[in-house]
Amino acid sequence: MGKADRGRSALNGDLGLRCIDVVVPGPWWNALVYAFDGESAPAEGVRVKVPLGRGERVGFAAGPAYDFSETAMPPGALKKLKYVKEVLDETPPLGDELWSLAGWIGKTFLCGMGEALQIICPTPILQGEPFSPCPAPPGKNGAFQEILFYHPLDEERFAYYRERLSNTGERVLLLFPEAKESAVFFTRLPKEIKANALLWPSSGGKKLWDAWNKTASGEARIVIGAQGAVFAPFYFDEFIVDDESNPAYLFHRSPRLSARSLTGRRAQFLKGRIVLGGRMPSGKTFLRSHPECQVVPDRKNLVFVDMGRSFKTVIRGIEGQIPLTRALIEHTQATLSQGRHVFWIMDRKGQAGEVCCSDCGETLYCSRCGSVMRTESENTGNTGPQNAILRCVRCGLKEALPAQCPACRGTLLLGKRPGLEELLPLAARYVKGYDVLSDVKQKPAAPSLILGTRKLLSLCSSLDVGLVAWLDLDAEGRKVEYNARFQAFSMVWESCWRGLRQDGDKDAPKERPREKRIVLIQTRRPGSGWQRSLWLGWDHFWKRELQERKHLNVPPYSLWVQIDLPDKKDGTNRHADKQTLLQMLEKANIFAMDPGDEKSPLWVTVKSTDRLAAALAPRFEIKHSRLGFPVVTVWTE
Repeated sequence: MGKADRGRSALNGDLGLRCIDVVVPGPWWNALVYAFDGESAPAEGVRVKVPLGRGERVGFAAGPAYDFSETAMPPGALKKLKYVKEVLDETPPLGDELWSLAGWIGKTFLCGMGEALQIICPTPILQGEPFSPCPAPPGKNGAFQEILFYHPLDEERFAYYRERLSNTGERVLLLFPEAKESAVFFTRLPKEIKANALLWPSSGGKKLWDAWNKTASGEARIVIGAQGAVFAPFYFDEFIVDDESNPAYLFHRSPRLSARSLTGRRAQFLKGRIVLGGRMPSGKTFLRSHPECQVVPDRKNLVFVDMGRSFKTVIRGIEGQIPLTRALIEHTQATLSQGRHVFWIMDRKGQAGEVCCSDCGETLYCSRCGSVMRTESENTGNTGPQNAILRCVRCGLKEALPAQCPACRGTLLLGKRPGLEELLPLAARYVKGYDVLSDVKQKPAAPSLILGTRKLLSLCSSLDVGLVAWLDLDAEGRKVEYNARFQAFSMVWESCWRGLRQDGDKDAPKERPREKRIVLIQTRRPGSGWQRSLWLGWDHFWKRELQERKHLNVPPYSLWVQIDLPDKKDGTNRHADKQTLLQMLEKANIFAMDPGDEKSPLWVTVKSTDRLAAALAPRFEIKHSRLGFPVVTVWTE
């Protein structure tokens, strides 16, 4: 039963009922009210077993509930009030800090505390298994402290982190954007540090549950891992976030949490230190602290090539060309002849980036989320339109390629913007005598040309890559996202440095790459606009970029909130649901932008989510479960 909007009281004197709020993990935002007949109410944060629907669920006590009286409630409502069946804990299993973090996540990212608890807790916690967190440390008299350390070379940063981990008795959480990178760092730790450290698992299940128990018991004072380690149940003294501007810290599933932001919140709550490191800062950090770029690439290692001089490549059934220039081929051949690998990066998978009707020009969109559909080969090695299927570029939905245009029944469907599948045979034609690979899963035995998306950059840490070529940098910077230029700049900046080591670095493993790498950039505006910042440094980039963002009032100067309505399961009109939600926002004096399409999300720009949360709360009550709940995404930077 949902809680009524009335004055708060722990005890109803007239009826003698003690009522408590219980947060039951789920997509709804409101706590549920249950009666409690014990002598004292459960402490806030302990787990309780409660009836829900036809079964039982494990929830978290959230303090005294609102007052109930016979005059305030509908007739017979109190008789329907259900009782807490069992109290499972003597002390809150999450401790004060993670419990507070769950509430902050629910309010800040507009997902509700119940969904935040689902994200934080491993399955056994939610199922009611016994768990005793470590005792809280004595209170600190110090203050929150932020330390910045930006250096483009990985080994320089890693040496700095190892030095901080060696502080005797300090409890430290160290985050990396990739699980593989955290594992490599952990493996190379000195024995005396590794003896007190724990590598956080990248998967769930028993491994995650074991890590929770070992961390909470204090068996390891150092925790190292990727984004999931941000919820390690320990009272840390210091938090370190490497490559803090990396978008890999964003959770892929809704809500769109940032592990880096959560780390900062934990450090503030515990009055600890946070070290933000990386090759470059995020926009939010630069706006707050204005650090300076100390190291820039050697200009002779950055090669800009005019795409207007590319070869004419005709691909059957697909409009557009893959830009291949003479400079690209010559640099590729020269690097391969030196015994080093070459990366060609084009962030467009499949055969074609989109499909449209040649008669009416209509583009094919995803039936689930409304995004553009690309084509890819159904069977590896069989290219061509007759072997293609459709895949959504956003949600990944696979569909068969229709025989006719859904809009006009035209029979000629054409692809646009050829992708990596079409690049593979072209590359093999122009680069002779060397292996041309894609989707590499293990280290190649010989120098090879490797094709792929931006994810290829992770291989720079383990392969000797002498050339990284961006085939169409303009396509990266002109995407519709407001942060497209940052994504393009940060990727090229990473390709300049990742995996390199300084000359004479004796501590670096022998298999690590050499100290020099060429980054070749094909573009229609060589070295102009934001591309000049690749020579001048990331501080020059951010000064220019943030000026424009401030003018447009986009993150980090404001929050963008995306509201996607659910697919209706009961046959009701989706358009009517959107209009109802728009009216709710209008009553709260909140303006929402509606692109107009039935499947398109609503967009709201706000400085804070407080007022928006209050306006949306009625739509997220548990009574709307059968209708489905909207998916709210908060874009913070």
